[in-house]
Amino acid sequence: MVGTKEHVLKSGRFLKAAKWLKHFREIGSDRKSSYLSTFPKRFEKLKPFLDIVRIRLDPRATQRIVEELEPLVVIVDDKLYNEIQHSRKVKESRVKERHRKTLTLIADNLANYFRTLLKNEPKRFGEELRRFEK
Repeated sequence: MVGTKEHVLKSGRFLKAAKWLKHFREIGSDRKSSYLSTFPKRFEKLKPFLDIVRIRLDPRATQRIVEELEPLVVIVDDKLYNEIQHSRKVKESRVKERHRKTLTLIADNLANYFRTLLKNEPKRFGEELRRFEK
């Protein structure tokens, strides 16, 4: 889960800082490990623009965060759409605005980074979680 204010997403500074982001499916299999290894350092440049960064393995934990924060809009991964309850939720695949797509790319990249970390280096998972979350 990542979140920030709409005006921050639309700022040129944010969009410039996020221009390196790619969807994981668009990265060749030979470059995925390289992309993931550089992700933490690159993410540090995006972190100041974000108000919240939370990684949860359980959709119920994500639902609790949504209830606590009471955001105006929630963009939800299509696979989790039925798991999250909010009056103004939008499927990720329906997002058209460039700035909102960038936010979903950040969330997708975080999910892929932590999924790979949990699979390959589970002992580092907690340490990285503390470093990334905000």
